[in-house]
Amino acid sequence: MKKTITKALLLSLLVVSLSGCFLKSVHPLFTAEEAILLEGLDGTFENGDQRWTFASDNNPKMLAELIRKYPDEDISFDPGEEDSLKMNAYLILFEETDEPNTAPVLFLGKVGKLNGQHYLNLKLLDIDLGMSASPVITHRFNINTFSRIDVQGDKLVLEHLESSWIKDQILNNRVRIKHEVVKSDYDDSTEILITASTPELQQFVEKYGEEEEAYQEALTLKRVPYAVQ
Repeated sequence: MKKTITKALLLSLLVVSLSGCFLKSVHPLFTAEEAILLEGLDGTFENGDQRWTFASDNNPKMLAELIRKYPDEDISFDPGEEDSLKMNAYLILFEETDEPNTAPVLFLGKVGKLNGQHYLNLKLLDIDLGMSASPVITHRFNINTFSRIDVQGDKLVLEHLESSWIKDQILNNRVRIKHEVVKSDYDDSTEILITASTPELQQFVEKYGEEEEAYQEALTLKRVPYAVQ
């Protein structure tokens, strides 16, 4: 897959990568071999603020259309290349519908199952800017975030793991997990970057995944006809 992404979009990706209140991890929650495709997840879901579009190899037409309709970008396949992710994963387009001037963002999503519940691992889609030596791309660090996910007919529920919860647990010695405390250069704030391996992350979720305080308020979206704006 050959992709060309504008500098404006790259800056929006940097903001998503390094900010926000989600738990941030160096390693994914699931390997590609452990990932599954969740029945009913392909499609578009939205509320008044956000739109999420999921496309997997179960829906190759939607996958190809999603890539080619990506707004304001030149994304194309090399000649003869299949329109396929070739793995149990989702191409996910995230749009802030209440902020029309905000660039949409493409993620690669993997779903797995722990404690009888499904979790979504999100990571920004790898991009080839044709400018690998650029200081901007050199300083970009692509992290993983995790959410509990549930498809209930035409309803999608996402519960993002909360960074403030894990930070409080770590700083007060209530949990043990490999991490780094990242201090801001501009104020006294700190962020927690989880460095545990994938098996260690799974053990952590199996132990603490039932703690409701570990999650942000549930984000509920309703299925709508597929329509990338």
